[in-house]
Amino acid sequence: MGVRALPPIHSRIVARPRRILVTMLRGWNSPRPLVPGLVEHECPRCHREVKLPFGEICGECREQIEHRARRTGRLVAGISSLAVAGYTLLRMPDNDQARLVGVVGVILWYVLTNFVVQRTMRQLLR
Repeated sequence: MGVRALPPIHSRIVARPRRILVTMLRGWNSPRPLVPGLVEHECPRCHREVKLPFGEICGECREQIEHRARRTGRLVAGISSLAVAGYTLLRMPDNDQARLVGVVGVILWYVLTNFVVQRTMRQLLR
């Protein structure tokens, strides 16, 4: 018939210990939660003999991945930016302000596309 007050917090904790335990264990999002000190002696990508933390790749493999990601990002961003520039050139009026907005839009398109493609390629090539 009226507003019920919540019980004190300590009684909720004591009454439902299983629920709290499940809530506490849910936060693990690490590839190696129980083994922080494990060390691999070969790269999982190129199988070269190096001493690495568990699950990591060597520096040379990382450089190759970065190089391919940058190259693919520039290529995809350049081609799609040319397509957007052609579309804006054909569809924009002959106003100077409209052209400026179109140029800024194409530059932003290039930068954002480059960033997204590089990040995606880094994740895919691992």
